[in-house]
Amino acid sequence: MTLNQQLAQVLAKSDEAECAKSFEVFCQEQASKMPLPGENKDFDKAMWTASQYMSLSKGDERLLNRLTTKLLDQIAEPGEVEIKLRDLIGSTKQAALQTWQELLASMSWQQMVPAVAMRGTSTQMVSLGTVQRVVDDMTIQVNMGWHVEQEHLRLLVQTKGKEQAAVQDVEIRVTESQGDVVFSRRTNEDGTVVAPNVVIKSGQYKIQVLWLDNVIETPFFRV
Repeated sequence: MTLNQQLAQVLAKSDEAECAKSFEVFCQEQASKMPLPGENKDFDKAMWTASQYMSLSKGDERLLNRLTTKLLDQIAEPGEVEIKLRDLIGSTKQAALQTWQELLASMSWQQMVPAVAMRGTSTQMVSLGTVQRVVDDMTIQVNMGWHVEQEHLRLLVQTKGKEQAAVQDVEIRVTESQGDVVFSRRTNEDGTVVAPNVVIKSGQYKIQVLWLDNVIETPFFRV
């Protein structure tokens, strides 16, 4: 049963208490796949319906306030901008590179190694280079490449804390624009994730870094 089918069952509950309890169970069972507000209209509707019959804890209120603020900030933005990976191969390459740099800057990511299109012995790869962001005491570095013929993502992640110590159990997700998680892995004892072949279809995606109560996102990209 898909996520949306389960949400439809929650919304079908006519009894108020049963609706709230059903949504609570859904959230517990789907904790690793929960979309952010605005990513899935069925989830937003179920959350709103159930919330009318539930009281929030102080911790939940603080979390809701943070998510609401994030959602309002997104609504205030002029539009959803993305980089098309194929543009880095063709005549629009310079415009695409400029777009990528602007997207990184707007989300506080720093480009450490520039984006480039490369051809190896048997395949062509578009690399978005290495980007870095510092959150609290943790430094996150992400290197992403797209193998053109195979339509695979290559994802390399390094997380370090104070004095360059590795940070374990930082979750890395590749999320499709409709909220579906196509890849998820946590950093190992070396603070790294090495994923050479993340299978994706044509569409719009973003990379999310989940750490403590932070959801740190990269700009959208399209394949």
